[in-house]
Amino acid sequence: MTYILNGQEYEVLISYKRIRNIHFRFDGEKYLVSCPRRVPLSMIKSGLDKYAKKLRDRNPKNQAFGDNYVYLFGHKIPVTYPGSIRLKDETEIAFKDQEDLLKKIRKVFLNYMQARTIAFADSMKCPNYIVKVRQMKSRYGSNNKAKKTITYSLTLIHYSAAIIDSVVVHELAHCFVYNHSDSFYRVVYKYCPEYDKLRKKLIKAEFE
Repeated sequence: MTYILNGQEYEVLISYKRIRNIHFRFDGEKYLVSCPRRVPLSMIKSGLDKYAKKLRDRNPKNQAFGDNYVYLFGHKIPVTYPGSIRLKDETEIAFKDQEDLLKKIRKVFLNYMQARTIAFADSMKCPNYIVKVRQMKSRYGSNNKAKKTITYSLTLIHYSAAIIDSVVVHELAHCFVYNHSDSFYRVVYKYCPEYDKLRKKLIKAEFE
């Protein structure tokens, strides 16, 4: 199942065990629930409504969204609802609530990823790709060579330009090598020498 908190969707992994009580944890990316067998999902959701925000906020990992801020392209931007924000390129976005903000930054992110993919495809001598963005639970991007389509996770909008570019290079490198062999990473390192450092920041949710 999934759980939405402050407009952000989180995966919920449920483990049914021979225990008496329900236990909730947050690992920085998803909620982990251990509970007795035959516990209804409605009871788990009620528990998440009670504990999810507290568990997330005390987790040491950075959070992309807070009650009064959002990370966009690696910058922590103060927000109030309703309100407006101005991005680094002077694009101004007005919004009513967090859901409205998410909807509008998705359009900005799609345009950005189309431009970055074209730029790297030119330098890497890759074919033109259709670019899409969507919520992805376990990946930051995927390359469908048959359909010439690259899909990026909307989560990337919170990260710095350098981290985003490392994902673009990763996906375009699959034009040459479709697996993750040494040959693949030689292509990645050629166009993104700091890939390992940037990848660690991505995994650790270090947005800046």
